[in-house]
Amino acid sequence: MSYDSDAIYQRATGFLELGLAEDALAELDDLPAEIQGHSLALHLRVDALFRLRRWPEAAAICVSKLESEPGDAAWWIQAGYAVRRADSIQKAEETLRAGLAHHPEHPLLHYNLACYAAVQGREEDARKLLAMAANENIDLYLKMAKDDPDLAPIQPWVVAWQSQRDEKLSKS
Repeated sequence: MSYDSDAIYQRATGFLELGLAEDALAELDDLPAEIQGHSLALHLRVDALFRLRRWPEAAAICVSKLESEPGDAAWWIQAGYAVRRADSIQKAEETLRAGLAHHPEHPLLHYNLACYAAVQGREEDARKLLAMAANENIDLYLKMAKDDPDLAPIQPWVVAWQSQRDEKLSKS
């Protein structure tokens, strides 16, 4: 990476932090052609496209990266998010399930699959997947789940799980 591309990445990141997604895209467009396809540039571009709700464009980038960079779990997560909005929740779920072949323990894959299961009325699946997501950081995932509208169908279970956990912690 050259100094110029570093400066462009920094400016694009700054624009994203300020909520100026169009300006971030304009910065990324100034990257040399041979760098525009690099992962960092594309992750920043996808972030900007998400903020602009340009789901088909974001999905196209993410899905193309699944074949060339299957080891980057972020592509699977971003692809699921974009595909859900650009196409369907079923296709997003297929994408994330394929990602599990490469990242079987990744908590965000399990968390997002729990969301998709809950939205589709598969509450038992949603509970199991959420429990798998919470294996590494139960407090984080319980906190996220309590406020996630996708998980509304299982939120009474989440609240009960949190209460049981709090009770166990207070006794120890």
